Amino acid sequence: MILIGCSSSDDGTTEPDVVIDPDPIPEQTSTYIGHVKNIIDSNCLECHGSPLQNSAPMELVTFQQVVNAVNDRNLFSFINTTNAFNVMPPSDEGGRMPQATINIVEDWIADGLLEQ
Repeated sequence: MILIGCSSSDDGTTEPDVVIDPDPIPEQTSTYIGHVKNIIDSNCLECHGSPLQNSAPMELVTFQQVVNAVNDRNLFSFINTTNAFNVMPPSDEGGRMPQATINIVEDWIADGLLEQ
């Protein structure tokens, strides 16, 4: 079981610890290249590309940058949150990515952040 620590949001609330399901997609071993890169490219690079846009704090262009964001910046908690002030990617409607997409990222983390 992997725990992602608490993080404070811009509205002053604290996000609860996120517990990573140890195998959210049992029939799949998720990898960055095979499953997650397209999600990051499609949903994150508008702000987290090179150069950074909209006050994004870090790039998510390379595999190592995404791994560092998961390990050091609680990336999954921002993807998984239901807090409209903290959800990534931000949405005008306050929605999140589809749960199936979030599950792929969670599975990648649970499977060990494999590149290929």
